[in-house]
Amino acid sequence: MRIHELGATELRDKLDRGELSAREIVDALHARAEHLNPSFHAIVVDLHEAAVADANRADQERARGEANGALHGIPITVKESLDIAGVDTTLGVPGWRGRPATEDAVVVDAARAAGAIVLGKTNVPQSLLSPLETTNPIWGTTPNPWNAARAPGGSSGGEAVSLASGMSPLGLGTDVGGSIRLPAAFTGTAGLKPTAGRWSNVGSRSSIGGQEFVRAQVGPMARNARDVAFLFGALDVGRMAARDGAVPPLPIARPDHVDLGGLTVGFYETDGFIEPSPSVRRAVREAVKAIEARGARVVEYTPPHADDLLYLYLAAVSADGGAHVRRHLAGDSIIDPLKLVKLAADMPSPARRALARTMSLAGEKRIARLLEAVGAKDVDAFWSLTRERDAMLRDEQSAWDAAKLDAVICPAQTTPAVGHGQGKDFILSFTYAARYNFLNRPAGVVPVTCVRPGEEQRPDAKDRFDKRAQSIEAKSEGLPIGVQVVGRAWREDVVLALMIAIEDTAREHPDFPKTPITPNGHSLPPTA
Repeated sequence: MRIHELGATELRDKLDRGELSAREIVDALHARAEHLNPSFHAIVVDLHEAAVADANRADQERARGEANGALHGIPITVKESLDIAGVDTTLGVPGWRGRPATEDAVVVDAARAAGAIVLGKTNVPQSLLSPLETTNPIWGTTPNPWNAARAPGGSSGGEAVSLASGMSPLGLGTDVGGSIRLPAAFTGTAGLKPTAGRWSNVGSRSSIGGQEFVRAQVGPMARNARDVAFLFGALDVGRMAARDGAVPPLPIARPDHVDLGGLTVGFYETDGFIEPSPSVRRAVREAVKAIEARGARVVEYTPPHADDLLYLYLAAVSADGGAHVRRHLAGDSIIDPLKLVKLAADMPSPARRALARTMSLAGEKRIARLLEAVGAKDVDAFWSLTRERDAMLRDEQSAWDAAKLDAVICPAQTTPAVGHGQGKDFILSFTYAARYNFLNRPAGVVPVTCVRPGEEQRPDAKDRFDKRAQSIEAKSEGLPIGVQVVGRAWREDVVLALMIAIEDTAREHPDFPKTPITPNGHSLPPTA
């Protein structure tokens, strides 16, 4: 097995046994990136020189018996929106270049303290506001290694591609509407959005600074669920709490201490708002069977407010009328995935309401409600949105309590990976992921299967969203499908335990999406 094919825990074991050195690992992954990255633009800031120095230091420390930290000598990549001292944090916005960070983000500092070696920073969509595609005017477009005509999701798309293609074993991403989970689902990798505040967000940059209605959260990414759990447990929460008072200094519970036989898990294949693809629904069923076979009690669950929650989310995050994004773009050209949303946000309220009525009469009920929801709001309207949010949070809690749920299994995304340019009018499709940012519940995505023949079409197309879903499903055979696992607040251990159990069973099936994947047309370099 080549070095780039090894997972993080395998690398740790080989380092501990003296079978590999940190320098060998860094050199092998750099060779892999030199071979693939020119085509994929996944790693956009190369820190190879510093990584070599850190690897040599780690090897010297290990030789002296000074290997400290669970990640000692293990490489990692970091989403571009996370600060690294001396490096620009741009969010793919040209006007943000030339302003290097003065210190590492708290989570990056914690990773280094655990012994991690930072290989580089990974690509993002311009302003981070595209959940389905990763492209920007600085570094261009990152394609999906499973099919270069498809996107890897966003906004942690570069991170997911770095993992899926074997350029990195571990990653740090961020998630405010599925930005870790959608890329994981699209690329056959795994990721976790923790409860907000579980890890520090200091040094994690946003194009909508001060937006707290739905909180973004830094989280771990890897090729498999066990490595996600490994990274999540490796960082010292006490160290983060010492630098960031918003982080409670609570220990991270271990997923291997969770008794699956004592859990009650709800599931749903569809929330009734946007119908998922046949492959997505099958993946949920397979995940449910896997945890049921491990002893968990499984019950059907209907999530409340499925039709209203996403519109409330979008109404709140657009409450400034797009002022923050316009100010940060400062005249820069805008990427295609953001144009439709920007157009709706910029439209005067009377014109937007008139267009919404027209669209509703034409049978486009969902886009009509989207137009009604977005746009600038005064303080009184915003506070009303906050009251509605709090009521929905209480309703969700009551529903879980009534069913005695410990967790929920559901789709991560409506379809397989979208094609480039297909995300701009498919924004509502991220409802399954965004729901759990809104509700502030820990949620992860684990790879389960790939699209099979016959699962590439849906029978009914009621409006433009269904028609877009049809076009995405066409020729999607072989694309990876992930499933979402959601837990109660602060119970990431339950989420991770279920993810591991699902993946262990799914790996036995022939259509499990195995990574790292070498994209078509790229032969393996001799040293990778």
